[in-house]
Amino acid sequence: MSEGPFSSRVAPPVGKVSHAHDHATTFQQEHGVQIYLGAAPDENLGAAIASARLASLHFWPLVSESADPIKWGVHPAPHRKDSRYVEYVGRDIDGDFLQAIRPGCFLLLVGDSTAGKSRTAFEAAQHLLGDYRVFMPFDGSETSIASELIRHDSRLLLWLDDLDVFLAPPAVSVRTIDEITENNGIVLATIRAERYNDLSLREDRSAFNSERLLARNARQIMSRASKFFLERQWSESEIGRAQTSTDPRMTDALSHSNEYGVAEYLAAGPQLYEEWRNAWAPGGHPRAAALVASAIDFKRAGINKAVGVGDLLKVHEYYLQKNGGVRLRPESFEQAISWATDPLHATTSLLVPYEAGTYKAFDYLVDKVANSEALQEIPDIIWNEVLSGEWDFDFHIVGEYAAKTGRTDLAERAYRIAEDSDSGGKGAFRLGYVFAEAGDYDQAEAWYERSANSGNVRALVNLGYVSMRKNDSTQAERYLEAAVQKGEERATLGLALVLLHQNRIDEADIWCQVAEEKGLPQAKVLRADICLAKGEIEQAEKIYRENMAVVPGKAATGLGQVHLHRKEYKQAITQFQIAVQKNDHNALLNIAYCYSELRDHDKAQESSRKYIEEHPDHAAGYFSLALYLSLANAVTEAESAYRKAIELGDVRAITNLANLLSNIDRHDEAEELYLSAIDKKDSKARSGLAHLYRVTGRFSAAIRILRELVREGYHPAYKEMGRVQEDLGRTNLAILWLQKAVDLGDKSAGVRLGYIYERRGEPKKATPYYRIAAEDGDGHAYLHLAMIFEYRGDIEKAKELYQTAFNYDEFEAASRLGRLYWLEGNLSQSEEWCRKGAEKGDEDAIKQLDFLHEYISKIGGESQ
Repeated sequence: MSEGPFSSRVAPPVGKVSHAHDHATTFQQEHGVQIYLGAAPDENLGAAIASARLASLHFWPLVSESADPIKWGVHPAPHRKDSRYVEYVGRDIDGDFLQAIRPGCFLLLVGDSTAGKSRTAFEAAQHLLGDYRVFMPFDGSETSIASELIRHDSRLLLWLDDLDVFLAPPAVSVRTIDEITENNGIVLATIRAERYNDLSLREDRSAFNSERLLARNARQIMSRASKFFLERQWSESEIGRAQTSTDPRMTDALSHSNEYGVAEYLAAGPQLYEEWRNAWAPGGHPRAAALVASAIDFKRAGINKAVGVGDLLKVHEYYLQKNGGVRLRPESFEQAISWATDPLHATTSLLVPYEAGTYKAFDYLVDKVANSEALQEIPDIIWNEVLSGEWDFDFHIVGEYAAKTGRTDLAERAYRIAEDSDSGGKGAFRLGYVFAEAGDYDQAEAWYERSANSGNVRALVNLGYVSMRKNDSTQAERYLEAAVQKGEERATLGLALVLLHQNRIDEADIWCQVAEEKGLPQAKVLRADICLAKGEIEQAEKIYRENMAVVPGKAATGLGQVHLHRKEYKQAITQFQIAVQKNDHNALLNIAYCYSELRDHDKAQESSRKYIEEHPDHAAGYFSLALYLSLANAVTEAESAYRKAIELGDVRAITNLANLLSNIDRHDEAEELYLSAIDKKDSKARSGLAHLYRVTGRFSAAIRILRELVREGYHPAYKEMGRVQEDLGRTNLAILWLQKAVDLGDKSAGVRLGYIYERRGEPKKATPYYRIAAEDGDGHAYLHLAMIFEYRGDIEKAKELYQTAFNYDEFEAASRLGRLYWLEGNLSQSEEWCRKGAEKGDEDAIKQLDFLHEYISKIGGESQ
């Protein structure tokens, strides 16, 4: 017997019923309506329901009340944030389809599986038919109820998703369709293209009358419909509309739209992924699962071409053994390939076949595995096969993929292979990039130079940026100027940046103008950076905000810098957090700085550690962490972090570690470090060494270094020179040097001037200098101002200043506050401040707290 067009994918036949009321109850529970039966017992369910009379039409939902597309038959997309479907993107047929929807219409959407038919029809219904009641029958036997519904209210939508199901026994009759449309109801239906072609055969050769009648009924029904055809592959205009979506699921689908339909990718992906994961079960399809895993990892390793079946066979045993081997009872190879290539929707299958026995893993599977939180490393068996030299593909791509997985060694192998056949230095350039990203700037520099020598001008630009990371501005400027002379437009931006870092603002301004004239988009943000450097804060803020949509990460970083300039640290943190979300991990170091300025060293350390997690091979994170550990007096941990930063090539860390060791009297080690940093051209190291020579009494050596620094215009040297003269007892000379330092903007020098005038018994002269330093956030200046106001008898002002000094980590202020409150007889406040000081380790506060407890115990009373 030949199979007719209704032989596959039909609804199961409805069996006999023993009593129509049983089926009335079932129907009532399933659909939520009250029905009355006029049919006799023992009729089949279709007849029983056909004879039903509705007690109330209002049990059927309005279209607007049924807004979940999944309930209308739309395939769910990959799950994200409790959302099972993506935002709808308009299709090219929408205009014509919407225009065709009117009372009495019957519209049929035809297209491949997962072309988006159900979603298109659903969106049209939501747009135009919100006040219609929607009836979604399970099969043809239920459709007769629509005849009853339409008599109560013409605003009825009959939804027939997968029309071929309703054309199979028990089929919807052409009379029902006619009744709906003649009474101004609306019928919306969808059908897969292959089933449409089957049902549209001009003649039916079946030997059975029943099948010929079904075919005739089907053709009559479809002849009533206005047909709209929806393509599986999206058009350029449809893709253009989809590109405005911010949903990452849509972005993923679009990246594969040249091979799959967008809706097809979204619908088939989750189902195929589940099938693959379940295939590992014993007695399932474990060999097929292993072949798919092999194909996935070949693609993750950068092999974008189809892989031969022999290569999949060669490596798939690794995955099979890893998951249980023979205990899984793997099927034969032929069965595995057959199952893995069986299409789920249209062109989608776990393994997508190509010419000459080659296969690719379905792209969704690759994306899902690559973005998994429990991401497994690509095994060496794959890498060794890929890098065996027997393959013909772009090794630059393999190197890029290896670098993304953190395998710098493999990236280097791939790029070396590429470079052997690359006269343009592309492989060397990529190797330079890999080493730069890993924080190995010496290796990066070597490979970029090799690429530049091969004629790659872009390598000169990157050499400039590597030099900037090594804090070698002179070398960076040289490379970038060479790139500009060779016509590399992007070098103008880098040149402006390196000049700005050297505070050569006018020169940076000129090159920024050139970059703007070249149309480089980041030049606008650099313009804002220059405005910020010039002190044009409002203009900088305006430009950053204007460019937030274009370069959100950089603009947010800039706005953070604006708030930093205003010392609005909490607002700055908010902007820097936005920058972090846009993958600007350097913003974590800015967040750490803000927390440090807010005196929250714990959070400053936390932010630095987060940066280290993202970039474990970058010295900047360890330098930052060490700095905030030292501010929290965690000397041992700070030393360890500085040494890690030094190991990773940060010259600044050598000087800072020397400062740390000098402060705890490890002078010999500190001196050795200072000399090492001086050899590496760190000017701050000379200032630190001069300080070390001063505190160890080697004044002549200190003065010799400081004179050199003064001649070079290094302003901090003025303060240190004043300290040397002060230690030598040359007070008048000390005042001259310190006054010059204050005039040059070194506000901390005001504290030393205040000390000198205080010791001379001239507190009035000391006060303005303390104020200068205090305004700059110097806690010691606040402490001395408080002492002056206490001396004057202005106790309330003194208490206010002591509290500020304590907030700036001058913990001696706590014991002084405790004493003031004791003198006032306020024992509770005295005890509270002494306890605060004691918790910070202040010895005077500890002694006072012990005295208070003893005193309170003796008088047998409680603090007031």
